[in-house]
Parts: sequence; C-alpha cells; structure tokens
Amino acid sequence: MKKHSLLSILVLAMSVFVISSLQSCTKLGKNLHFNLPMQTGTATITFPASGSTTGQINFGTTTVGYNVDSFIMASTANQLNSSNISSVKIVGMKLTLTNPNIENNFANLQSVNAAFTSNSNQTPYIVSLGNIPDTYTTTIDLPVDSTELKSYLGSQFTYTINAVLRRATTIPLNCTVSYQFSVVVQG
Repeated sequence: MKKHSLLSILVLAMSVFVISSLQSCTKLGKNLHFNLPMQTGTATITFPASGSTTGQINFGTTTVGYNVDSFIMASTANQLNSSNISSVKIVGMKLTLTNPNIENNFANLQSVNAAFTSNSNQTPYIVSLGNIPDTYTTTIDLPVDSTELKSYLGSQFTYTINAVLRRATTIPLNCTVSYQFSVVVQG
C-alpha cells in the first residue's frame, strides 16, 4: 500500500508540475515582443529617356511578391506570425540608379515621388522629395514619416515612381527602389 500511495503522490506532483509549466509557456508566449526590420525586396524600374520638362512623368510601375508571414515566423523561431502584427512603420525609402552617367543622373530630376500599394490596400502611400539638388548623384533617400501602415501588409507590393524633370534625360535609367519597414509583432 505504501508503494501505491507513494506512486500516487509522485504522479500527482508530476501532473501539477506539467500543468504549471504549460501555463508558464502560455504566459511566455503572450509576453513575446519583437521589433523586426523588414525589407520587401528591391524592385527595378527603368526610367525611359524623356525630353519632357513640364509636368509630372510616370517613370514606371513594378510589382514584387513577399511572404510577410514566413518572414515573421523565421524571425521569431516560429513563435509568431502575421496575425501577431501590432504595428508597421516605414523607416527608409531609397532610390538608386545603376547605370548613371555625368549627363543622366538624379540631378536631371527636379522632384520625385514614390508610391506603393499592396494587394491588401490599394490606396497609394506616397513618399516625396521636392527640390532635388542640381548636382551629380546616384542615390536619393526620401523622407519618411511615422504613418501606421499595418493595413498595407499583404503578399504583393506595387511600386510606382513619378518625377518632374529639370532637364531631359538621353538614356533609359535603371533605378532600384527599396523600402525598409519596422514591423512590431507581439504574442
């Protein structure tokens, strides 16, 4: 009888330990908080040669796919996913010319704006820079703000570049577009 009683006490103690451990894991999962840097990939848009220096010109649009859910799962050791997103902010937006020359570079542009939409939000989010300096340059960092962009996270991102030319471009210019985001996820 002593053996049976001792075994019952041991089983009861182990059960209490296992149950309390599971509750701790649940509490731990709810306390997970990550601020993840995310880049949806770079897209290339080719600006055609243009002689138009009046009005805004659409230099192109491109769409890229990105699996946000997989990114979050990989970044959190499969603890969280896209349903755990609490905030998304843009922290950087860069345009880079890959084939400039002295006569054809960002000095040809007076102003530029870059817009993006996604399959989950079709309202363009626009980042602009007016008064681009009239000096040779191959990269432009556009100013960003702290707008909440959680509704834009989807699986397809479409980027569009518009600009006003200061002077004509004589060759097509290849431009890479990159957006960097801060994604906050919480269990």
